[in-house]
Amino acid sequence: MNSLRVGAARVCIDPPASEYPFPSNFGMCDESRNPCYVRAIAIESGEKKVLFVIYELSDIPGIPDLEERLASVWGIGREDVILCVTHNHSSPCDRSKFPCDEGKFALFKEIELNAGLEAVSKAVASLRPAKWGYGEIESLCNVNRDLKTWFGFWVEGPNYSGYSNHTLACLKFVDQEDRIIAALLNFGAHAVCAFVQKDTDGKVKSSSNFPGIACRFVEDYYGGDCVAAWTSGAAGNQDPLLFDYQWLEYTDGYVTKISLPDGSGYVHMDILGSRQGADAVTCLDSIRADRAEMPITYLRSTVPIPAQMRDPSFKMPPFGLRMGGVGPRTDFSPPKFPEFPKMLPAHTTIDYTLNLLMLDDLAVLLTSGELYAEIARDMMAAVPVKDSFVITHIPGRGGYTLDKGSADHKTFQSFGGVRAGDADEPLCRRSAELVSQALAQR
Repeated sequence: MNSLRVGAARVCIDPPASEYPFPSNFGMCDESRNPCYVRAIAIESGEKKVLFVIYELSDIPGIPDLEERLASVWGIGREDVILCVTHNHSSPCDRSKFPCDEGKFALFKEIELNAGLEAVSKAVASLRPAKWGYGEIESLCNVNRDLKTWFGFWVEGPNYSGYSNHTLACLKFVDQEDRIIAALLNFGAHAVCAFVQKDTDGKVKSSSNFPGIACRFVEDYYGGDCVAAWTSGAAGNQDPLLFDYQWLEYTDGYVTKISLPDGSGYVHMDILGSRQGADAVTCLDSIRADRAEMPITYLRSTVPIPAQMRDPSFKMPPFGLRMGGVGPRTDFSPPKFPEFPKMLPAHTTIDYTLNLLMLDDLAVLLTSGELYAEIARDMMAAVPVKDSFVITHIPGRGGYTLDKGSADHKTFQSFGGVRAGDADEPLCRRSAELVSQALAQR
């Protein structure tokens, strides 16, 4: 007897058009270009239930007890809810790095909560017998973003020779007639094709960015009530292949950031979104979803990582520690490197969330850390199963996490809460322990 049942749904989380301009985490949006969604996938296997709730947002909604409230719709515990975001830098937001009307934030929290509850309710109501399969495909939509210029500036730019994991992982659920119920996608790249950039009409627009466009490509292709949900892999040093600026280098070694013409970032997100959507369809079509059983084990844990802190006497430059200039160069005095803060031991730890969702022989590692791709690569290599992938941007502490091979990278990410290389071994060891524990419980 088929013990696996799956249901899925999506609900728009855009604020009403009358509420624009509306804040994102990084500025104000004048209108919506394409909608952002929350998607829910409910999975029931025998007595075990797990619920994915994935928001196309930059950060986890700032709603107290959100996991508990989502879980209550299905009558499950908070520990069975997997809440995450796509880290979409173009979405509306319930908080911002810039001053904004607090009423807007309160309104958006209400939208986030109600849409999440509705998505879960619809997903649970649509539960039906299902089969599943897993596959991977190469999707050339990301690039390493730790770029060292020939003079020695570290900038956020395309490093084509740097490490990137181009794997698009696809988990496919179908009904008894082989129609797709849901597709869970996983890929490592920041959703920053248009980062508070103006469109051709001079307006800054909210959007689901390239991951959301890829999901809609899949949903429109398969039709019906197919739901495709995108999760962020390890993207701490990964940008989309196309974005809205480039770097201009000068003969004396200086470098400046040059924005591309208005609208280019939006075109880029359309290009990459449709490209990754087509990659996903190619992969999904190749997956033989004929497995009617899915033993599920979900283990939650934390991993303490030694913390670091900036020297308190250091005065942060106005634009942070992003190197190089902005716009065409006007000052042709000899270039010099910015001052870097001295990093000191914090004599405490940061407790990273590291959970394991074991779906039969597929290991899904979930973490709150914004990992460099190399760390996720080593975590997957450490676990004693053939198939695995890493989901980031779940609730918990973490931040940018550089691998030991990036210890000399003087990018803005390197001056965060964890010293480069301190997280590699603990995260890899704990990943292997969790998978071994899950296998032993079978």
